[in-house]
Amino acid sequence: MILVLFSLAAICLSSPANGDESRRFVAMLEDGRVVEDDVLRNWYSGNALPQLGGQALLRGSNAMRWMMDREQSPAEMPTAYIELFSGDRLPGRTLSYHAEGPHYQADLPEHFSVAPSFPFNRSNSSLRQVVRVRRDFVRKIVWQQIPALIDRYVPATLFLTNGREIAFRAIRFDEGSIHLLAGRERMSFGFHEIAELHLDASPYWDRYLNELAILFPGGKVKPSDIQRLVQWETADGLVATTSVERIDAESNNDNNNSDRWTHGIQPAWSLDTIWIACRSTWMWRSWNFDTIPLFRLPREETREGAMFSRNGFPARINRAVLSGTAQSGEHVNGWNIGVMAPSRIVFPLPPFAKSFQTRLGIDRAAADRGCVKGKVRLSWESSPKFESSFLVGSQETVESGMVRLADIPADGSLILEVDPAHEGRPAGADPFDIRDMTNWIEPMLVLDEDQLREEIEARTPHTILAWKDWTLETELSDITFATTRRKVDYPFESPSWRTTVASQKEPIRVVSRRKIAEDAKFLEIVLAKFEGPEEPNVSVQINGIPVFSYPLQNVNSGDYVHTPPPYLVNVTPFAGQEATIEVTQSIGPEGIGVDWRGLHLVEHPSFLFPVVEDPTPEDVEAMTTLEGEPTQVIVRNELRHLSRPLLEIPPGEWIQIAKFDRPIEIRERPWPGQFRQIRMSVAKPGNDGHVLIRFLHDDEDQSPAIYSMGTRDAGKGIIEIDPRKFDARKPIAENWVTQTQDLYSNFKGLDITGIAIKSVGESSCLVDHVHFAATAWDFNRQLSIVPDHSNWDNWEERSEKLLPGLIKATLVVQRPGKPPRPAILFDQRDGYLAMLGDHDWQPGTAVEVIRHDGKKFPAKLRGMDAESKLAVVQIEAIEQDGQWQQYNLSGRKEFDWKYSHLVFQPAKTAGSLAWDICRPLTCDGGTEILTKPLRMPGEVGAIAVDRDHQISGFVSQMTPNGQPVLTIAQPPEGSWEALKNQGK
Repeated sequence: MILVLFSLAAICLSSPANGDESRRFVAMLEDGRVVEDDVLRNWYSGNALPQLGGQALLRGSNAMRWMMDREQSPAEMPTAYIELFSGDRLPGRTLSYHAEGPHYQADLPEHFSVAPSFPFNRSNSSLRQVVRVRRDFVRKIVWQQIPALIDRYVPATLFLTNGREIAFRAIRFDEGSIHLLAGRERMSFGFHEIAELHLDASPYWDRYLNELAILFPGGKVKPSDIQRLVQWETADGLVATTSVERIDAESNNDNNNSDRWTHGIQPAWSLDTIWIACRSTWMWRSWNFDTIPLFRLPREETREGAMFSRNGFPARINRAVLSGTAQSGEHVNGWNIGVMAPSRIVFPLPPFAKSFQTRLGIDRAAADRGCVKGKVRLSWESSPKFESSFLVGSQETVESGMVRLADIPADGSLILEVDPAHEGRPAGADPFDIRDMTNWIEPMLVLDEDQLREEIEARTPHTILAWKDWTLETELSDITFATTRRKVDYPFESPSWRTTVASQKEPIRVVSRRKIAEDAKFLEIVLAKFEGPEEPNVSVQINGIPVFSYPLQNVNSGDYVHTPPPYLVNVTPFAGQEATIEVTQSIGPEGIGVDWRGLHLVEHPSFLFPVVEDPTPEDVEAMTTLEGEPTQVIVRNELRHLSRPLLEIPPGEWIQIAKFDRPIEIRERPWPGQFRQIRMSVAKPGNDGHVLIRFLHDDEDQSPAIYSMGTRDAGKGIIEIDPRKFDARKPIAENWVTQTQDLYSNFKGLDITGIAIKSVGESSCLVDHVHFAATAWDFNRQLSIVPDHSNWDNWEERSEKLLPGLIKATLVVQRPGKPPRPAILFDQRDGYLAMLGDHDWQPGTAVEVIRHDGKKFPAKLRGMDAESKLAVVQIEAIEQDGQWQQYNLSGRKEFDWKYSHLVFQPAKTAGSLAWDICRPLTCDGGTEILTKPLRMPGEVGAIAVDRDHQISGFVSQMTPNGQPVLTIAQPPEGSWEALKNQGK
């Protein structure tokens, strides 16, 4: 009897799909109609969908269930592959594992790099050598196929190449190895030691809904008649499923010849687009998004009662049980589950399943023999929902009809049974279970569409990896999710599909409540959009303080070097503290989605590398000469230097101001993490030598990389970037020169291990703002006042002129039950003062104000602008005694981050002011966070003066680390008179 079964297997493997068929392509439509033609049409570009015999195959109410190319054959199981939870399969060798984290600025999930065993790039590209496969979708990894495990899954089990089998409780991956907890024993194995690795089972329906949330973001697709999934199965062994929207196509010179087409698809489990030659595809399968073929579900099969077939013959997916293409009845089966009776298969059901339908037939390998009965059961009901009559031979198939599902329990299962039907079988049928090869034909579960959309919508935000550890605070109904083609052609990235978000109703807000690390300096915001005007805006608030706002710019799809870099927000005012960070995408144009790629708190930006920014005594202590000797470098932090603190380099020796554990890579077309440009600021007294800047690298002896500033006679091999002498008429504090240089143009590719400075002559030099960047444009992302502002913006001199008048213009307001707060006189004639108000400001309240000489005056509160808290106080009867000074309020509607402020408040000594010069760290229109004052303790209510000697704003609060928050001193246009007259 066993010989008979082997003979049948040979017949099945050698038989054609259907011997009398002549047309190359055959497709079955949803209504059961079969369409055949020799030519597949119209699927040669990304905006076209296929047609066969004039019939649209992937849109409309009668799309295809499947289509087969009869010139191709199904593949044998690959020797190495990665298998996904849904049964998809990527043939190839798994090379490495990668942990979750940012990669080229974008957040990526943990994933495996797989080298496919088939061509998978576009016809004109050989960019990528691997396909990246998400870890959370993987069911098993096969390095060396074990035939007995084909179409079988043994959860949490390792199969080694030496035949050993190990069940494990936990697993952890390294780049090329695994670490297991098996019982109480810890074990480690390299990938090269493993035949198959079957990962632990995760709840299937959670993963399936996550898959749909990636393929159909928000549960909606427009137009609605393309809400379909499509599965490719190729002659190379690839099985991959995606949505219609995530299909691209190209033609190599002949749009009318499908053999010249290539289709790019991106399954939910792949981070990359996989390009498939149309001529290599054996079968396409398709179904609506609210249905699911049963072959994609996990299953458990038992074969109790098997006789001659008891040794083997497990259920096969989309194959006959004896392998090869399944066929029962007139046509091949586009999809099926092939079994040998007796067989009982159990499938888990979700609560939103609505119905089930299938057909049943004996496989053609049995010809006119075999005899079975089929049953469809539900685990919570005793009677079958469907039971077939006797089926004899492969010509007849039977329909189950629509099996309704309702009140499904949490552990509810669908059960498919095939019985050899020994009792009562018709005369002449084979005895026992010799030829009972049976196919469950196109078994399909129908899901409740409304519940499914709700589930998908709820999961969609979690598929945006940038939002991990952030809370979406916008109603889902106000957000438009879409799958958008990221059409970039970069050396490190090819086109792929991303989930994008847009809103025309409410801004999209994500919030994170966390402790910001001590060493975090920036929030790096990586967003992308691909078309349209420079909108929407992205804005940031930290602890309710507006710190950033900027319009989104379009990605440069062909030139990654000149594509807009990420956005930066300085978070040092909150480092080491608990903070609430809110990032907002404003309402924008319809159809313009934004790709959220990453929100990262970092010490150094991915595209800028600050070498000298805010040096500390500890930094200076680590500096040495090139011979390793201590130095006399000084940190300068005087008021005269607007960009303070900075470095003073003594003359005479090369002093290494920076060492890099990981070399700074200078490249012609820098990738993220590589650089090309440098910006630096140097100052030196005039007519006293020059400055040399040296970039240390391994090949210095042969190819020195040195710049000079301030001389035309630097010497051989030194590039003179600013040969003009430093101005002899100016002191060092006004002799700054800022240079941006293209390192690659000057020195070609370098791996810089350090930077050394030499001050030539008898005087020291000053150094500040030494930064690397990929492009000169990138420097604009860092909000920082350039040191050469000190050449003309002399706040030391300004303060001497301003302070006497400010003392006369500053008064202290005494309010009942409130601490005293300073105010500034801006209208001497009518006695109007401006100050910072608060939440319980009461116009008309009587107060007392104290002048610099101690004299007191009765006054009343007038109006307050609720947004800026700019408040007005009026002295009731101002004496024009010559002891006053007034200052105008600035007319600017927004701050200019390029300029510093003089911040002042009453000092402890009567009649004097405490003050300091502070520069912006963050800027968002009418709000700035300034550097921490060093000459005074900052207080709420302090007043700021700008470079035009006008009142620019008031300190509305202090950050956790002591930096003042400045709010602009300008109410909404047209509101001045109302503010002055309130409370009268």
